[in-house]
Amino acid sequence: MPIYLVFLSVVAIWSTTPLAIVWSTLGTSDSFGVTVRMIVGLGICLGLLFIKKQKLSTSSAAIWNYIYAGLGIFVTMSLVYYSARSLSSGVISIVFGLTPIITGIFASVLLKDSFFTINKIIGLLLGLGGLILIFAQSLSETKDLVNGLLGVTVAMTFQSFISVKLKHLNASISALETTTGALLFSVPLFIVVWIFSGAIVPDVSLKAALSIGYLAVFGSVIGFVSYYHLIKHASVKVVGIIPLLTPVFALLLGALLNNETLTLTQLGGTVLVLIGLSYYQYGSKKFKPSRLNLRLFLNQHW
Repeated sequence: MPIYLVFLSVVAIWSTTPLAIVWSTLGTSDSFGVTVRMIVGLGICLGLLFIKKQKLSTSSAAIWNYIYAGLGIFVTMSLVYYSARSLSSGVISIVFGLTPIITGIFASVLLKDSFFTINKIIGLLLGLGGLILIFAQSLSETKDLVNGLLGVTVAMTFQSFISVKLKHLNASISALETTTGALLFSVPLFIVVWIFSGAIVPDVSLKAALSIGYLAVFGSVIGFVSYYHLIKHASVKVVGIIPLLTPVFALLLGALLNNETLTLTQLGGTVLVLIGLSYYQYGSKKFKPSRLNLRLFLNQHW
């Protein structure tokens, strides 16, 4: 598949994933929902490997790749599902919109990428200012909302670190192998957490069941495979563009399909985050984004 189509598929999946996560926890526990999702996803990945007659690489680099990717899935998804109990899908996506900036900080350390330029510093400050506004709104409401924001912020930060670490490892394995190995590592951890949380099997609504199925197929398999493919074949900068686009689509979907709304303070924070991301990515560019051909742009950066 052409790389720009992989890029667009990740944008589409990440835009719909927050809302699907919120729906998948309706009437169920967050530990049950994420565990079932990952088990189903692992089964699909193993089936694909069997059909393709492909074996998992067991080299040292591959094992470390699985471990880091698996930790990324476990920590990030556990925190996101926990946060989904108190946050709207739009807010979750907004926080994850800061991924490019946090990724840039980690890339400056691990990949020796240049970070401390004027546009990046201004983008960082604007993005963090937006996040602070969103937190300020939450502090005036409930403790659960604050905990949810803290959880999703830590999840976003950890995912940013893992994406750069995987790029740094640069293991010579396929995206399907990375996804399968990561799920083999993380699924037992999800099962242990579910057991310690009571091992409850709730009555799952049709909406929640369909959401879990969507997340298993598209979020855990197609989404992860596409994402790891981008990490392997694309620059960290281009991978970081994805969270610049997904908050806008996620907010629209949350409003249209889940009746989600933002307060004026949250809306102001959202605008600051998006402005910060835009300036971070394009503040030093001399071209006009409106005239940019997406396919040409992606081909130039991969």
